[in-house]
Amino acid sequence: MRIGIVIVGIVLLVIGAVLMFVPVAAQSAQNVDTSSSSPYAVLSVSGFSLTGNIPVSVSWTASGTVEVISAACSASCDTGNASAISGVTIQTGTSGSFTLNQPDGGEILVGAINPSLSGAGQNVTFNITTALTSVGTILLFVGIVILIVGVVLRGKPKAAPMDSTMAAPAQGSPNPPPPSQ
Repeated sequence: MRIGIVIVGIVLLVIGAVLMFVPVAAQSAQNVDTSSSSPYAVLSVSGFSLTGNIPVSVSWTASGTVEVISAACSASCDTGNASAISGVTIQTGTSGSFTLNQPDGGEILVGAINPSLSGAGQNVTFNITTALTSVGTILLFVGIVILIVGVVLRGKPKAAPMDSTMAAPAQGSPNPPPPSQ
């Protein structure tokens, strides 16, 4: 076993797992106005995940009190297919955060409404952060391969120490003459 190769494999496994499950990549912010005729945004993060879901972290801030509604859709959120919606989240206030799991090939819907029907519209900014599931998957597989190689490889066999009775005289040095009487 080559300990250095095993350590590299383990490190790649850990980094790959973190990138697959922890949202670390910031996306562009989405702005929604509650007085708009369509106070929502539909987002789609690209990538592939072994689990079938891409973790998406959403934090939001509003200029006043709003009710934020979000959901993950397994296909297009605009089709009106209620059976394709999951992970519905509803929050009220001036800021908040939550995490959704976007299915591979799906979309995320985020929207806001003004809970008091009177008054001016509120501006809501959604900051989106996603996991790097494609990169994480690749690093996970590479880490597994390197770990297996490190475990299977054997170190060079160590040379056995020579027995002093079997040692041959060094070349180029003549044998000393026998003692004279």
